[in-house]
Amino acid sequence: MIPAKKSWWADLVFRPYVYGLMKRNFASINLLGKLPEIEPEYPLLLVPNHSTWWDGFFVYLLNNRVFHREPYLMMSEEQLRRYPFFARLGVYSVAQKNVISSLKYSVRILESDQNIMLCIFPQGELTLWDARPLNYKRGVEWILSQYGERVNLLPLAIKTAFTDQKKPETFLLFDQNYVFDQVIFPGMDWLEGRETDLLEDLHERILHKEREQVLLQNKMPKKNTPRIEKVDSPAVIVGKQ
Repeated sequence: MIPAKKSWWADLVFRPYVYGLMKRNFASINLLGKLPEIEPEYPLLLVPNHSTWWDGFFVYLLNNRVFHREPYLMMSEEQLRRYPFFARLGVYSVAQKNVISSLKYSVRILESDQNIMLCIFPQGELTLWDARPLNYKRGVEWILSQYGERVNLLPLAIKTAFTDQKKPETFLLFDQNYVFDQVIFPGMDWLEGRETDLLEDLHERILHKEREQVLLQNKMPKKNTPRIEKVDSPAVIVGKQ
């Protein structure tokens, strides 16, 4: 596996780049619903659905705007080899042939600091947004069983959709925060059920045009200001019908 290789300068370089990238590709990124209450004495295990290549960027934005924790994220080894700079931001790899190694590494991350925000995609691969069942893998359960201590476990629903804008909008919705250890964790079937309900809730909120907090928004194009050009005949105003 490829471990995270965090560098203090990486975020300074990456943040303006990725914010600009998201602004160019999305009309807006919106956080719906209420912010969850996160217990500060426990690390945070964030568990979103995974339906677009952009999901890791949305998690990066959420951490900068909402959590302000030390971020880590598990990514497929193929993708991390393609984008090795992400390791400088706290991304590490997982490969089907050696999943346990990555899960053990995840446990060590949780053990390192209570201020950790670790993102795991329980589906384990990109899956269409409306695919049911979600087919959660067992990785989160394994991590909790080996970690042994309490964590904040926070489901997150993500959906990108075309609405009334030329570019797509992204919508994010948190479930409530759950504080679990391996003894009281209800299991992966329960977690998959919570995420399924959360995705349906998010879909309904989008249909009802709910808007709460805009995390990032594409700048509106400037109005076409008339200008005067000098010609032999009297002044002609161009740029305006």
